[in-house]
Amino acid sequence: MNNKTKGNWRRLGITFQTDQSNYFYDTGTQKVFACEENEFFIMENIMRYSGLSFLAETGLQEKELQEALESIKSLVEKENILRAPVYQKFCTQEIERTEEISINQVILELTEQCNLRCRYCIYGDGNETFRDFSSRSMTWETAKKALDYVFAHSEEDISITFYGGEPLLQFDLMKQCIDYSVETMGSRKELHFGFTTNLTLVTKEMAEYFASLKSCSIVGSLDGPEEIHNANRIMLNQAGSFEKAVQGLKLLVDCMGQDRAGKVISINAVLTPPYNLNKIEQLNQFFRSLSWLPEKMTIRTSYVEMPRKQSDIVHYEKVPEIKGTMQNNDVVGYWKLEKIRDKKEDEIKFGMDNANLIRIHQRLITDAPIPFLKQNGCCNPGNRRLYITTQGKFQVCERIGRSPVIGDIDCGINMEAIEKYYIDEYAKASMPDCSSCWASQLCSLCYAAFYSEDGIDINRKREACAAQKHVIKNDLISYHQILESNPDYIEQNCNVEMK
Repeated sequence: MNNKTKGNWRRLGITFQTDQSNYFYDTGTQKVFACEENEFFIMENIMRYSGLSFLAETGLQEKELQEALESIKSLVEKENILRAPVYQKFCTQEIERTEEISINQVILELTEQCNLRCRYCIYGDGNETFRDFSSRSMTWETAKKALDYVFAHSEEDISITFYGGEPLLQFDLMKQCIDYSVETMGSRKELHFGFTTNLTLVTKEMAEYFASLKSCSIVGSLDGPEEIHNANRIMLNQAGSFEKAVQGLKLLVDCMGQDRAGKVISINAVLTPPYNLNKIEQLNQFFRSLSWLPEKMTIRTSYVEMPRKQSDIVHYEKVPEIKGTMQNNDVVGYWKLEKIRDKKEDEIKFGMDNANLIRIHQRLITDAPIPFLKQNGCCNPGNRRLYITTQGKFQVCERIGRSPVIGDIDCGINMEAIEKYYIDEYAKASMPDCSSCWASQLCSLCYAAFYSEDGIDINRKREACAAQKHVIKNDLISYHQILESNPDYIEQNCNVEMK
């Protein structure tokens, strides 16, 4: 095995186990191989000790050792494994840097106000990486300039999304933006409108207006039954918001009609500690019990993003262990995996979507090691997606929080800022770590996880990288667990186009 590892064999791949098999994922080709016990033992220790120095103390009989080594050598020669190159730059650095901008989605921050004070909100006082709530709202003049800029720098399809705070506090401005867009661009471009809402301010007038739109999508926040929802999603006066949220959701469903509501509306349930299987089943049963919810409505779950100052108070109740997994903290993942393995997926009313399984299923698999490294899950800033604040400043997206501005409604996109912060500085800070990481080809980290007002925060990025590798290994395990026990689920749910 003659490989230029530069002393770091760990970047070449990773071993993992399911209930039934042992596997090795090769970084360079992204192939996955089932391993016999002795082969797995050797591959695991090659990665652990970053070399072959452990061979003298394996405890294996000489014949067993030789057979396993010959099998691995054959894979190296025939399948080109353990040959991942040491990358020197991201392939995104090869792109032509041009003034040509093409925007597919604009997110307008209509207001920094909200009528709730959810205890886990990223805009709370405990989170120093995001702005606080304020009384600022976007003016019509700013909104019109933003829309005109986007219309001048977009293709045929445009998604116009409204954000807050709570965007329905500025429903009149939202309506004005929508009507203006339809009047000026409706005959020339395909327009799609969307927003996320806590549902508490929805009126019949609003619901009827949204139902009248040709194309729209609404994400409503509902965390579960009353006692769970009201534990964190509270009004300014500390009262729970459950009744108003359910009332708003039902208004939308009634005005849309069952069929369209199932396609247009989705629900996001934020999961908060304590995490345990009983709680997950309780949430699932709650959403199953709402008979008026469309059968095919998407109900997603997400773990709470605790403010950094409070992150040490999150507690998890461990779930039963699956052989070889690190899933003890991913209660929803474990719960959903058990349902799918037992072929009871029809019982799943809510849960994480299949994006992670799809990413594993649709990964690029090559005969020779992949010669390039993408800039992980990062977008091309200023293109495709653009976030515009209440003050008309351009940012990469709504998820980042405090981060370098990339332009404004008066001067347009600032290519120099994009190159400085999001291409050059990102590459300089990240490449040493990314080039030596076994998960580099499957990584989905984006700027949102580790940027500040001054640019990339490499310490935060390394924290995020450790968590990302944990997630990717879990995804490899989950995918192969399902592939072994319920391959039809993979066939039916993972051969889809990723958006």
